[in-house]
Amino acid sequence: MKIIAAVLFFSVLAVISGCATMPTGPNVVVLPGPGKPFEVFQADDAVCRQWAQQQIGGASPSQTANQNTATGATVGALVGAAMGAAIGAATGNAAAGAAIGGGTGLLGGTAMGSNAGAASEYQLQRRYDIAYQQCMYAKGNQIPGAVRRQARAYVPPPPPPPPPKVVVVMPPAPATVLHDIYFDFNKADIRPDAAETLKKNLEWFKQNPGKKVRVEGNTDITGTEKYNMGLGQKRADAAKAYLIKLGIDGALLEAISYGDTKPVCSEKDEACWAKQRRVHFAPLN
Repeated sequence: MKIIAAVLFFSVLAVISGCATMPTGPNVVVLPGPGKPFEVFQADDAVCRQWAQQQIGGASPSQTANQNTATGATVGALVGAAMGAAIGAATGNAAAGAAIGGGTGLLGGTAMGSNAGAASEYQLQRRYDIAYQQCMYAKGNQIPGAVRRQARAYVPPPPPPPPPKVVVVMPPAPATVLHDIYFDFNKADIRPDAAETLKKNLEWFKQNPGKKVRVEGNTDITGTEKYNMGLGQKRADAAKAYLIKLGIDGALLEAISYGDTKPVCSEKDEACWAKQRRVHFAPLN
């Protein structure tokens, strides 16, 4: 009986040692976020402890380990007692065999349950710590060794492209033309206004170098046809001579007379006849 009592005593000690108290909180270090008051950090800690507990089923790692140890011890004791009783019956002392077998089974079951509990506690503690760190990190706290990714700076979208450039094409400047010059009645002299017109006509010759021009003398209908042809020629020659004097090559100028055969109006009055007394410049292709 003393042997049986000793076995039971040491078995109970083994069960108690297998149920040693384990940590019930995180085993990791978390620091307050930059500028965060400690009171807010404590509130984050409480919330995250509760959340981490929920992620592992609501029981602490130590509670789960103790449960596994106790379960192993109970199963070991029952199995050992049955086997011990069977062996004791064969030797003639079933009670002693059951007691010894129960104690031995209790020790073995406790050892196995303790090992299983320790492994289970490690896994649960690791899951608990990961959940706790995730929660604290999400609330802006610092995890030593973790590098917080810098938020990408906002880059505004590029401005819309400028509207297509509108090229305003100015209409070409009106082409320089050769202007007619006019004469007094029955005269072939170059008047001051006619001289200014001839000077302006120089621009056309500059823009059309080497181009020939026919200098056409005209008269009104007063006078005979022969007289008017002669007067028209004098006017054409006078205009040609003035242009040569201004620097135009005489070889480019052809002076002829049309007399009164090319009227520009049909009225029988001085206003119409004044328009007829002219020299016209016709460019030649």
